[in-house]
Amino acid sequence: MLGCSGPALCLLLVLRPAMAFVLCNDCRQTKFKHTRGQKVVSGADHLASFSSLGMSNILCAAYCRQSSECDLYHFSTLNNVCVTFKKTDSFNPVDGFTSDPDWSTSVQPGVWTLAFRAQSRVGVSTYSTWLDSSQQDDNPYPADFPPACLRLKDYGQCDRHFRSQVLDNWVNIQEVYFSLVKNDVEVAFILFDGTSSDMTSWFSQDRILDSTWSSLASDNNLEPVRISGECQSKSCRRFRVHESWTLCKVESFYTFTIDKGYDICTTCCWEPLDLSTSPVFLYSPVNGRASVGIERGSLALGREAEVLSVWVKFNDF
Repeated sequence: MLGCSGPALCLLLVLRPAMAFVLCNDCRQTKFKHTRGQKVVSGADHLASFSSLGMSNILCAAYCRQSSECDLYHFSTLNNVCVTFKKTDSFNPVDGFTSDPDWSTSVQPGVWTLAFRAQSRVGVSTYSTWLDSSQQDDNPYPADFPPACLRLKDYGQCDRHFRSQVLDNWVNIQEVYFSLVKNDVEVAFILFDGTSSDMTSWFSQDRILDSTWSSLASDNNLEPVRISGECQSKSCRRFRVHESWTLCKVESFYTFTIDKGYDICTTCCWEPLDLSTSPVFLYSPVNGRASVGIERGSLALGREAEVLSVWVKFNDF
């Protein structure tokens, strides 16, 4: 690892004509992915602007490193200007930039990007939305898109799902983060290895790196962990992580989504669960499986989350 002393001194390591890393030493050895001929246009909050004769990638990187919030910047050697930014939750590398030969952009990798956010009980299938390439809520952002539907708190006014075009450009993904939120608090997560995956294959038990549920990755009694789950005339369960199929009244799970307003198990064998609206995100509130079955024994009672979100982290290059 190349380094430098002090935030204002950096080394530029050129890897190929269109790519380089700026390595700045402020005790974190942050790396920036550098691309010529583009500038930041959306998905990032402006932090500061600097003007200096002889503006360069190295100098602009040093300006960026002066702020702990800065994770990308663009600069122009023609205009001798450097502008620093902080990514928002809606940032994605597909439409966050535009081509401009007078500018260059550098991005700190390893920052999570929101790819999908589903709201419970809005009457629209999560799985159908996930697959629907005609819906790209960030290409560009609709003028009437509710800000609440990009949040993980204060989301009471959200009435729809958010789907990023990242799902249709699933490349260079390093990790995928699946999250469930209730009452503005994350109640469960699963971290997946996204390397060499596609938009559905990442959701697999053999890709689990970490989770709220410590036994999940090694649990040998699960149905195949799949986004598609199982959907037929009696039930429609997506993002399914539950045990091999047993009787409704005793079946257990970590999480699954009731994607349509019915499940045969509600007619006889579950604790009361309102399915007049969907989707419904069920999860285990303990470190292990839970159940909503009426004969669940010592198993904890499953609970309902309000937000399901999927985040991606891109490879360095």
